[in-house]
Amino acid sequence: MSVRVIIQKSIDYIEDNLKAELTVDGLCDAAGYSAVHYCRLFKSFVGVSPREYINRRKLLHAVFEMANGRSKTDAAFDYGFETYAGFYKAFKSEFNCSPSDFIKLHKSIKPYRINILQEENIMLSKNTVQKLLSEWGLQNEEISNVYNENTGRQNGNAYYVGDNYIVKFTANLGSVKRNISISEALASADVRSFKIIKTVNGDSYVSSGEMYFFLTERIKGSQLKYTDIFNNTDLAYEIGKEIAKLHKALITLNECEYEKADICTQITDNVKSKLNLSDDFVDVYIEKFSAKYDNLPKQIIHRDINPSNILFDNGKFSGFLDFDFSEINIRIFDICYFATSILSECFTDADTDKSIWFEILKKAILGYDSVSPLTNDEKQAIPYVIYSIQIICIEFFGRFDKYKDLKKVNADILKWIIENN
Repeated sequence: MSVRVIIQKSIDYIEDNLKAELTVDGLCDAAGYSAVHYCRLFKSFVGVSPREYINRRKLLHAVFEMANGRSKTDAAFDYGFETYAGFYKAFKSEFNCSPSDFIKLHKSIKPYRINILQEENIMLSKNTVQKLLSEWGLQNEEISNVYNENTGRQNGNAYYVGDNYIVKFTANLGSVKRNISISEALASADVRSFKIIKTVNGDSYVSSGEMYFFLTERIKGSQLKYTDIFNNTDLAYEIGKEIAKLHKALITLNECEYEKADICTQITDNVKSKLNLSDDFVDVYIEKFSAKYDNLPKQIIHRDINPSNILFDNGKFSGFLDFDFSEINIRIFDICYFATSILSECFTDADTDKSIWFEILKKAILGYDSVSPLTNDEKQAIPYVIYSIQIICIEFFGRFDKYKDLKKVNADILKWIIENN
């Protein structure tokens, strides 16, 4: 079980037992970690200590009940406060306003349930976000929706602010802090990506109620389309170079704040049994990948380099987006994931010559290697990493009925790669 899943289990347990007596020692025991190690991991993912998180969630749920007609004293008592006076003091210290002022400022909506395993889809109203733009002196700027150019799906936790900025919001302070540290590292290394814009008071983010807001500079350009790269495979070489530059910047970050992935152990017998692959292929694949895995360089990576997170402006690379899934992993994962995501987008297009994909993969590898030389083990492991990514995708999509079509497409992609490699 990954660290992220363990911390999510803690979050779920806290949320389901806010009216009970919650102790950090109890959470540590359930997670199977020492207190020091557990508290460090929890804070790295959530942004605050377990004790601070529990207190904040109790306050939010209690004030929600008060806003919906519950007696102030009864609500405070149910969430562990001996008196309303004690609750009032704790609330004002946490939110810098009284409970009654908080209720006036924020709609009576049940506190968002934080899920660090999934992309957030909070969808705050434009009016709610507009009120906070004065923190950056941008209260007169127009707000508009952010859409994925490749899928048409609306981003649920961001808005464009005028032509030059994007405001993002989340209930997870840990995510905000990681975005800030990544932005600073990329800026120091002169890597083109998002830049955090500080408030008029010099702060990197703003809190309002249970939500956290941060503003970034809007990178000029459009999201990469698979047709662009199939028509000009040299773009893959450039992207490979940019991924290498990105890795050189990310390696300077504090690894303690990021989860360590092990894609080798993710390939379980249960997953293998669902793929309808020959036993001979599976045995050779697992044996060879396992033999090389420990020798593959590992560091903090982007983890989600797909066409929608790569911007080009007038034919030139202009930046990477969305580092919400960044983790410690083998560094060649990002190159392989970029390549498989390109193949995934074009795979059902009958008019696309999919054989060109192997040239795209080769050029991406050469571009990366020209900036940050790959080891022989990395070069030899690339096919197995690609197989692993597809197997992980198949297993993930297989958990949900609504993604059964995606599961089938990814299974077909895996078989196509094996047959044509």
